[in-house]
Amino acid sequence: MLCEEKGRLLDAYVTAADHHAQAVQSRSIIAAKDIRTAFRKALAHSEQARQDAEEARLALHLHSKTHGC
Repeated sequence: MLCEEKGRLLDAYVTAADHHAQAVQSRSIIAAKDIRTAFRKALAHSEQARQDAEEARLALHLHSKTHGC
């Protein structure tokens, strides 16, 4: 059974991972159209989304490790 905090952290991680996947998909579409400025913005956006997902994953991992759930 998940504790309330672990459930919240898991939801945050899933949301961040989905956001990252959408950002990468958007970047791929823009790259196919060869729009350099838009691609640079999409690249920065997807990198931030990746970092957000990694931070959410780390928070979930640390919670599980320290809380034992």
